[in-house]
Amino acid sequence: MTFLQFSQSNLLRGTTLLVLRRHGLYVSQRRRNGVAWLESEIPYEELLPVALEYAVPGPLALPRPLLWVLMWLGVQFGIHAMQHGAGLAEWVAVLAFGAGLSLVYLGRRYLGRSVTLSTNRLRLTLRDQPGRRDALENFTDELRRRAHGYLRDEYAQVNPLGPIELQLHRLNWLHHLNVLSEKELRTLSTRLTGRLSLDSIKLMGQDLETPYLN
Repeated sequence: MTFLQFSQSNLLRGTTLLVLRRHGLYVSQRRRNGVAWLESEIPYEELLPVALEYAVPGPLALPRPLLWVLMWLGVQFGIHAMQHGAGLAEWVAVLAFGAGLSLVYLGRRYLGRSVTLSTNRLRLTLRDQPGRRDALENFTDELRRRAHGYLRDEYAQVNPLGPIELQLHRLNWLHHLNVLSEKELRTLSTRLTGRLSLDSIKLMGQDLETPYLN
């Protein structure tokens, strides 16, 4: 089996490595100095459901007192410029301040985008890199496909001579995870119990559990 992987490097957070192994998802996150602060392998039984959640930061909202201070400074600068004229140094300071605010806004708006790989056991937040979005989505699709295939191979087999209740519970668990369709659930349940329906029989208003045919 090919161990498909996805990796991402971040100047501040370090590196993240995701590897699809035979029995589960291996996750490793290391600081810039190479020290691992998260290293684990999550079994496929505990992964589903799997999804990607994209998040874009909202507009930069400055505190109201700061806005009033900035407006007052702007008015004062305008009055000073009209009465006495503004020198080169003053204009440079104003432009530098405006450029600084623009960089903060752009950094929050574009560099602050994130994507979260959501599983049943782990929520892993990564930086949303447009150039690597397809690679991450393909990795997530393969993760979901392998988890479904693994659960089918390991848990979707039925044996009418074994404990029926436990097997029915397992089939319903697989159906809840969308590993088995409704039709597949009915087919396997019928093969297991010999009954076309698992509904209990009503007699005189009381539910009676019908015996299985094995």
